[in-house]
Amino acid sequence: MMKHFFKELDSTVKEMWIGIVIWGILSELVTVWFVEDKANCALGVLIGCILAMAGVWHMWKVLDTALDLGDGAQKYLTGRSWMRYGVFILVFGVLMISGWADPLTAFLGLMGMKAAAFMQPTIHKLIMKRR
Repeated sequence: MMKHFFKELDSTVKEMWIGIVIWGILSELVTVWFVEDKANCALGVLIGCILAMAGVWHMWKVLDTALDLGDGAQKYLTGRSWMRYGVFILVFGVLMISGWADPLTAFLGLMGMKAAAFMQPTIHKLIMKRR
């Protein structure tokens, strides 16, 4: 099943995931050097990176579906975007209330989605060069 899942994924999603992993590794290294509560911060970055990867996958699925909808596409996109942001806010709320992980470093991990968007063209060129 996992093999089929990765085969079905768009190459851009895979390239974005690579960028998120790179961002996550860099974020983990920085937080480990500069914070006292290393485990709490490391878990926060990990949670943020997982959210970023899930967010990229969700955006891809939503856009793929919306392209086939026609007139209802904008309403569908808006609703699904609010749902995605709601999940992000819910996770951050749980982190803030429970103290399981640091919400600031989780936000740092989530920003991997933005960093990956900037890294994706370079990652794509590197992958194409290897082929």
